[in-house]
Amino acid sequence: MRWYRVPSVLAVLTLFACAPSDEVSPAEQAVEEQVIRDLILAWERGVNSLKWDSVTMFYHKSPDMVAIWSDGRRTEGWEAESTATAEFLARTTALNFDVQEPSTQVLSRRVALTTFRHAIDLTDSLTGRQLFSGYGTLVWIKDPTDNRWKIHARQISRNPPPAQPARTPARRR
Repeated sequence: MRWYRVPSVLAVLTLFACAPSDEVSPAEQAVEEQVIRDLILAWERGVNSLKWDSVTMFYHKSPDMVAIWSDGRRTEGWEAESTATAEFLARTTALNFDVQEPSTQVLSRRVALTTFRHAIDLTDSLTGRQLFSGYGTLVWIKDPTDNRWKIHARQISRNPPPAQPARTPARRR
């Protein structure tokens, strides 16, 4: 090794050693989880408001964004998701989206995962009133442009309705 390169190599190694770690301390994790819990409540209120700005302000508006709707539709990219959201809002007359038991894990300084159960009471011009429940998943990323958590991927499932007990014919007396 040539000695004149040693300072350059040491400078590069020092930069790597001083680079911020992607690990999150327990204290930082608790703070970020609370931030995301507050965002989930605000997102739920925004969805229930049926207002474009209130719904879309929580999403990472990128070509990589992915959403899976409760009816099984999948959108890829913010453009497709914003179109699907606009169509949903235009036909929906009433919505009660209830997020239940959210659980968030901060996976790194820039990525978090939330899972939850939900119940939905939805009235729209296509299908009328629907009541269903299911599970949801949100993948959050911390947007580098404003350092805020945004939904990068969303999945909302719809569980089949519970089976009705078989009716036994009444006995004649």
